[in-house]
Amino acid sequence: MWRVLGVAFVLLCVGVIGGYAVAERSAGEPVSSEQAVPVPAESPSVPTPPVRTILPNPETLPLEPDLPASPEELRPTPRAAGVRVDIPDDWGEPIQDSTMWNAVKDGNPKNTYLLRITLVRAQNVSVTAAKTGRIATLEEADSNGGIEDFEVTDQTDDTFEATYIDGGYLRVTMEKFISFDGSHAYASAAVTGRAEDREGLRDLLSRTIDSMQPLPAKPRPDKSDADQPEAN
Repeated sequence: MWRVLGVAFVLLCVGVIGGYAVAERSAGEPVSSEQAVPVPAESPSVPTPPVRTILPNPETLPLEPDLPASPEELRPTPRAAGVRVDIPDDWGEPIQDSTMWNAVKDGNPKNTYLLRITLVRAQNVSVTAAKTGRIATLEEADSNGGIEDFEVTDQTDDTFEATYIDGGYLRVTMEKFISFDGSHAYASAAVTGRAEDREGLRDLLSRTIDSMQPLPAKPRPDKSDADQPEAN
């Protein structure tokens, strides 16, 4: 009697252990099927970038090359060193912001094209370093949300071209740096506009840089001369 019960108990234990082993193997094996069945994806396998909405450009004629221009003297203060540079005749007087001047065509709507002149002589760096620093500034503006999708499309030692999105508008920009002593960057000219303005932008940038001349600081008036009465 006890022998029969012992044998039955041993067989029961073997059956339980065998059942756990079969269950463990079955849990690790994939369920197979002779017919392929598509499995719906729960989420995209790679991040999907947001679709940019590009606003339509103002319907203004593209910027033309060979614009008539006249020289302007640009100085941060009345006696400070600056530049003499040609500005297109119908673009009005350049608007100054510290060591930078912006010029736009009179009557043009916003987001067409503009010319910017910047003095960089105080940075005391080479032309290449000034250009690299300007690109870094635009890249930082991109990362901070000031502009979007900034991309350099072409560059040389003293010039770069790039595109970016500003306020929903696709912009094309070109900037060239100039040195008058062969060592340090003195100033830059930049033009920004639409894709259809490329030819005119390149022409305006080249002509602006070619016209640029340095203006030395004006000497301070002699105090004794200032005390003299003016001649009648």
